[in-house]
Amino acid sequence: MAEKTVQRWEDVIPWWRGPSYRGLALLHQPAAGPFQAAGGVISSVDGGVSDGRRFLVFSSWDACYEGVIRLFAEVGCQADGLPLLSGGRLLDGVMGHAAIVAENGSLGILTASRLRPFLHLFRNAGSLDDPRFEEPEEIRLEADWLHEGELVHKAVFADIDGDGRQELVVGTDFWNDYWPDGIEWFEEGYRPYDEDGRWRGGPLRGHLYVFDNAGTPLAPVLGRGRPLLAAGTPIEVYGMAAPTFADFRGSGRLDLVCGDFLDRLHFFAGLGGGDFAAPRPLRRPDGADLVLDHCIHFPAAAGWTGSGSPDLLVGAEDGRAWLLRHAGLLADGDPAFHDPVPVTATESRIHAGILPVPAAADWTGRDRADLIVGNSTGELLFFAAGDGAAPAYARGVPLEAGGRRISIRAGRPGSLQGPAEVKFGYTCPCAADWDGDGLPDLLVSSVLGEHLFFRCAALGDPPRFEPGRLLAWQGEPLRTAWRVRPAVVDWEGQGSLSYVSLDDEGTLASWRRKSDTELEDKRPLRFDNGEPVRFTEDFGGGRGRIKLCFWKGAGGNDLIIGTHSRASVPPGPAGAPRHTTGQAAVLFLRNVGTPEEPRFALPRPVCHRGEPIRLGMHACSPEAFDWRGDGRPDLLVGAEDGTLLWFRREELSW
Repeated sequence: MAEKTVQRWEDVIPWWRGPSYRGLALLHQPAAGPFQAAGGVISSVDGGVSDGRRFLVFSSWDACYEGVIRLFAEVGCQADGLPLLSGGRLLDGVMGHAAIVAENGSLGILTASRLRPFLHLFRNAGSLDDPRFEEPEEIRLEADWLHEGELVHKAVFADIDGDGRQELVVGTDFWNDYWPDGIEWFEEGYRPYDEDGRWRGGPLRGHLYVFDNAGTPLAPVLGRGRPLLAAGTPIEVYGMAAPTFADFRGSGRLDLVCGDFLDRLHFFAGLGGGDFAAPRPLRRPDGADLVLDHCIHFPAAAGWTGSGSPDLLVGAEDGRAWLLRHAGLLADGDPAFHDPVPVTATESRIHAGILPVPAAADWTGRDRADLIVGNSTGELLFFAAGDGAAPAYARGVPLEAGGRRISIRAGRPGSLQGPAEVKFGYTCPCAADWDGDGLPDLLVSSVLGEHLFFRCAALGDPPRFEPGRLLAWQGEPLRTAWRVRPAVVDWEGQGSLSYVSLDDEGTLASWRRKSDTELEDKRPLRFDNGEPVRFTEDFGGGRGRIKLCFWKGAGGNDLIIGTHSRASVPPGPAGAPRHTTGQAAVLFLRNVGTPEEPRFALPRPVCHRGEPIRLGMHACSPEAFDWRGDGRPDLLVGAEDGTLLWFRREELSW
């Protein structure tokens, strides 16, 4: 593959390496099951049948935290005839976006990764219940690429021309045209929108390529790739091209369904001989476009319901597995599909959405640490705590305010990263009794850099909240760096609350509460050497993404922060974690000042069992978590793959 002409952060970040924290993940209460099958960031799914049992291969983007592949096998059948899957079994050493390769009863896994210009083919020497994969074969790709620097995103085998041989079809991802002036979101000079709010960059591009195969799927002999055409034109979708093929119309020819970065799937009717008609949106039984709830969708055709028609399994950015049931044909002959329903499994590990941000408080009035969790989808999910000695939670339910579901989305123009992120929300909640009525309230920031106050109207399961109201400063809505988890603190211990966040320049600042929605007396917070507390040497959107949490120490209100991997605290060549572990980190900043003038020592990494906590690429979000009620809180940390990790106080150091 040709060399990339633009080098992106996501393409050079190292794969996650370090201690596994899977044993620290919070679990659901057993009685709350079954649960939705879930994985990590940007998940791809593929389904198959082995010895009469359905199974699911669940893979995640391998640039991110624990971007691993897991196998879910059928262990029962539900009342609606759909399978109940086992907990996901980790496939050691197998990484990348995966597709099942079946040949004469043998199974393999084909993986693609944007981090390498070749595919990996893993052959299984074991069984479904005891998979044993050999060292992978590297499949090098030579093709007539439409753009220099396309990245491999997903690959599948399918006999698209009906000649009895399965060709290889590869989906790609190309960002070079997207960023305005060739400058990314964290670089100096980045300007995403013009004065009228119009995107200054170009589109995302995703293409499909077909490689003739003189061999078999498990022993391929590939020719040179060429663009796959529809109506005589190279297929292009909005980035992240993810193909799947099946005879969706019962015509005897393979059709194509392709996902992209946004919220629809594209249907290409097969015409035979490897030709396809122009795309149309995938539709529901009433003929309306099937609009999915989030973005970056990976469809996979599978006979999941046993109806005789191929259904679609779908993975997405939100890390969850969904089923779209085949609903027959529309009047024009195109297939229809029902709205997505969860694929269920027995695994009890909590998945709270991607980039989860937990806020712990007694929301039910039972003197337990219930959770409200924000995520990249823009939800706020409520998890009621169980009554056991160890923390275990009911299934998450979407939180409402004023009787309406809370959902914050970027829209147009909303995200600093442009129109690809119209459906991202990045909700970052903080719990505090903001109005002084004795009930915990919610303060929430998001992708928009705005700050909302949700007053708790009543405790309960779930608690009730009034509609959100914007916090204001100097008569205008407060706008700060985006994707920051704010914190509330009483600096002097006299009941006078302050609101702490990053300001619009990325400097840590404190505003005093004047009323429920008004802030005053802004002051920058400083290191002990007098320098303002900043978190990066980047610009633009690189100035946000920090998660704040206060921790009561001997000297006052110490600060714990969660960072992304590009963060540099303090800015400069020694800043952590950018110039240390290179992974999202939890850092401790001791307050060495006075109540009237808080100052912070330079950060120390928070260590678990003596090793600095390392949590992938995008972000991690710490929260003080006093489950045991002894006044010495542990840390609860949201990891980017959707898990909530419980780090016990006695195993932490800094």
